[in-house]
Amino acid sequence: MILAIDAMLIMLGFGIVAPSMAYYLIALEGGLTQPPGPGYIVPEEVVAQFSLILGVMMASFMATRTLLARYWGGKSDTMGRKPIIMVGLLGYVVLLVLFGLAQNWIHMLLARALQGVVSAMVWPTAEAALMDIVGIERRGEGLGLYMVVSNVGFVLGPGVGGLLYNYCRDILLLSVPDVFRVPYFIGALITLPAVILTAIILRETAPGKMHREDERTSDEEHTPPEVEPLVIQEALSPKRRKMIYALYVMAMFNGLAMGLGQPIFQLFLMSKITTDIGLIGLVISGAGAVGMLFSIPAGRVADRRGRKGLAVWGAVAARGSLAALPLTRDLVQTSVVWVAQSAAMSSSQPALRAIQADIVPWKLRGKLFGTIQAFFNAGATVGPLAGGLIYGYFSLMVFTVGPFAVEGLVLPFWLASFLGLIGAALLWKYVEETHPLKISKAAEEEVPEAT
Repeated sequence: MILAIDAMLIMLGFGIVAPSMAYYLIALEGGLTQPPGPGYIVPEEVVAQFSLILGVMMASFMATRTLLARYWGGKSDTMGRKPIIMVGLLGYVVLLVLFGLAQNWIHMLLARALQGVVSAMVWPTAEAALMDIVGIERRGEGLGLYMVVSNVGFVLGPGVGGLLYNYCRDILLLSVPDVFRVPYFIGALITLPAVILTAIILRETAPGKMHREDERTSDEEHTPPEVEPLVIQEALSPKRRKMIYALYVMAMFNGLAMGLGQPIFQLFLMSKITTDIGLIGLVISGAGAVGMLFSIPAGRVADRRGRKGLAVWGAVAARGSLAALPLTRDLVQTSVVWVAQSAAMSSSQPALRAIQADIVPWKLRGKLFGTIQAFFNAGATVGPLAGGLIYGYFSLMVFTVGPFAVEGLVLPFWLASFLGLIGAALLWKYVEETHPLKISKAAEEEVPEAT
């Protein structure tokens, strides 16, 4: 629960700034002269002008996270999970403050790059710690619970951020860019308790630390919370190694898809649908709330009936929704498609993460989870750059396909959807089912000498 609450507070802090981040960037560079509101659409040429800069900013975050995710994951196996998580959490607090003090896009770029550093410390390490704690037979349910609690921050954050922006604009009467700064300072205050809770309550679960404790004491409370048959192996079996490699490649394609889709969604909204930041925040929160309802049931289904099918078909449905998103014409249509994508992704993710944890042995969990994150982040580094370039070049064009006229802005959405489908296909073809009963039996077969 502490790990989930940490994630919730981080996502709440960043959720508050999410609806207005692209506007903040454009405002710092002089592209906005008044606080956006209902009935105000940012000119398409302005959006296209700043699309590449937004892509570079998103890519800087993923680039530093890519370089360091495997490093910090591996360090957590030996140095301990808790200290690395705590330093990363404190870094989140400091960088939110610095983000709020930015004076130009260069400052935002530097702050975003440093956020990638602390993100590499927190997320792979926290997920490894979670898998240390949760037993193999209820792993999907445990991940579902973790996602529900953590996603409370994502659900509440955008809505609160939108209302906070409206308060700063309409009550405090702040001008640009100051109207966008306040949410960052509030986000820092919200994230700070995560550092305190982790310091007081979270216990260490890293293999290196546990073994040192075992040498000093035989007290049962110092034994690892989960001892899997695979930890007896010194090397991965060829079959298991092949599946891990498939997860690496799949993570890279998923990262490309996410990196392409995330920044251009904000650009699409502000140039085609609405610049009512308060309303946008509520829509994102509503989609997150619907998705959250699927997480725990999906995790239980994954535990009882198998992980693979749910992980694959949930991903396929999510990518199909993404492809339909740029074809929407008003906020109602956009909201329906966004809710569908959130529900599908929330159904897929507990099963996918449980598969990863089933395959990766305890002793290597931090390192290999970090490597999976690194491949995902590598794709998510290239994605925003490609998305920004494609959107900036094609968004003002219209293509004729038979009797249909298709706007060029659909291209990065469709490319993101296609890449995500490739990732789902790799999972289907190369990763075997890891239902708890099957994986336990397979593990016993791989280590016949285990006692």
